[in-house]
Amino acid sequence: MTDADLPYQDGPDGDEMLAAELSLGLLSGEEQTQAERRARTDLAFADRVEAWDKRFASLTEGIAPVTPPAGLFQQIEARAYGSGPRRLWRQLGLLPAVFGALAAALVLLVALDFGVLEDQPGPTATMTAQLAAEDRSLVVAAAYVDEGGRLFVERQIGERPPNRDLELWIIVGEAAPISLGVLPQDRRIAEFTVPADLRATLGDAVLAITDEPIGGAPDGTPTGSVLAAGPVSRI
Repeated sequence: MTDADLPYQDGPDGDEMLAAELSLGLLSGEEQTQAERRARTDLAFADRVEAWDKRFASLTEGIAPVTPPAGLFQQIEARAYGSGPRRLWRQLGLLPAVFGALAAALVLLVALDFGVLEDQPGPTATMTAQLAAEDRSLVVAAAYVDEGGRLFVERQIGERPPNRDLELWIIVGEAAPISLGVLPQDRRIAEFTVPADLRATLGDAVLAITDEPIGGAPDGTPTGSVLAAGPVSRI
């Protein structure tokens, strides 16, 4: 990589190097926490991180898809989360974290296109969504696969409130929200099944996450605050 390849030239403050390290997942501990917080509040710094995201993501364009062996998804989960939550892309070496205007669901989309999130070969995401709080304290990516109505969700930023659960809802038009289930407490990636009668209209739907009692809304109706929401987009 030459200086001409850099999306920006670094300044004396070292922000360019910090943005690149955040994009590559090289930071840890308090340094990572501070950098992620700054990427959510400092637009100039977020632009730098996004520029690196785009550049690193482009490095995967020439990689041909492969058929994974059976059981790979469970092995990936065990390696990725055995010693604490980590970003799946970092363990797989596919592409960096995604912030800013890039769809956060791209992380899952690329993984799905390469077949690394599945026990069976060949799934391809047809719709994605990014659910984000206004202050980006909670960011969730979603990628939908037509086969089986499977919706993969990755909680990329944020934690569940103490003694509460995060519940995922699908809202189509003016219809009442329908629960897809509660996000797992012990891992960041989960798979949900979209009801068969909603799949045809999923492209016009909105996904939302609410703060609910442990186990989810008791009567199937949202009771807590809406923490993040975003429309479903076709690819």
